[in-house]
Amino acid sequence: MNRALKALLTAMLHKKYIGGRHTPEEKLVNSKTKWMQREELVEFGMEYRQALNEGLIIRMLKRTGKGSDWHVSLNPRKLKEIYDKIQ
Repeated sequence: MNRALKALLTAMLHKKYIGGRHTPEEKLVNSKTKWMQREELVEFGMEYRQALNEGLIIRMLKRTGKGSDWHVSLNPRKLKEIYDKIQ
């Protein structure tokens, strides 16, 4: 697993973005990937999409004051799998 994806999942766990509590996707992903090179960024994107497809991360479109943004949170039913992937 990519270290940036581990950092992203760990940050979401520590800030308790689980279930109904969510955060803007763009802000979270940019904060963890701003130091990456192109090849690492492509690898991170593939692993991030895989985590979305596996249901580890829940992605929803939310209305905000500035329009609509994608928000993410961790799936509370998959916490055991998330902890296993981080270890």
